[in-house]
Amino acid sequence: MESITINPSVEINELSRHFGAGGCQGFSHSLSTKVESYSKRLDELLIPRLHYQIEKIDNIGKESVSINRDTTFRSRKLTRALKESDEIVCFVATVGSTIEDEIDWLMAQRRLSEAYVLDTMGSVAVENMVEQFHQCEEPLFLAENRSVTLRFSPGYCDWPVTDQKKLFGLFDSEVTGVELLDSCLMQPRKSISGVFGLYHSLNSHSSVPYNPCRHCKKMDCIARRA
Repeated sequence: MESITINPSVEINELSRHFGAGGCQGFSHSLSTKVESYSKRLDELLIPRLHYQIEKIDNIGKESVSINRDTTFRSRKLTRALKESDEIVCFVATVGSTIEDEIDWLMAQRRLSEAYVLDTMGSVAVENMVEQFHQCEEPLFLAENRSVTLRFSPGYCDWPVTDQKKLFGLFDSEVTGVELLDSCLMQPRKSISGVFGLYHSLNSHSSVPYNPCRHCKKMDCIARRA
């Protein structure tokens, strides 16, 4: 298992997407003030950690992919995305519990709008960290004539969230700092787990990675990538 330190950023356009505003120009004065105030405190509120490991893919079927000899993920769309891959990158990332403690304190003080803003900023931050990891790894693999697929997480598309247990079985929670609850939710809440595939570019028949969002009719999905 490897670890990497990535300082997440909270982009205004991503916040705008979550808030349903048309860019920062669509923010009210009150919302802009809250965002600016907490942006100055993010360094003390975020404790980013990302752990990952690369596993050999044993077998890819029509609806399942097997790795690590006894771990099988079941998802037709995931297996289609990984079709050309011979290895899979598994990761667990978090921005820690300090930001959640602050959100809980705001809730207890009934400062609900501030709690909502900070909660959204935490979600954007952890997503940004994982996106940075995905993008930073890609050039390293390209130098070896390898490419990466899109990221997938348990709960995406037809991948059951219960497969979270199998993914976490590859990691030591004491090292990652992320605990998987019986409900398959993660603690701290501002955490993301997932996978992406590695395949040899010269052997690939696809010019771009498979993206199930292009065929999905759920246009209001916050995780949509098309």
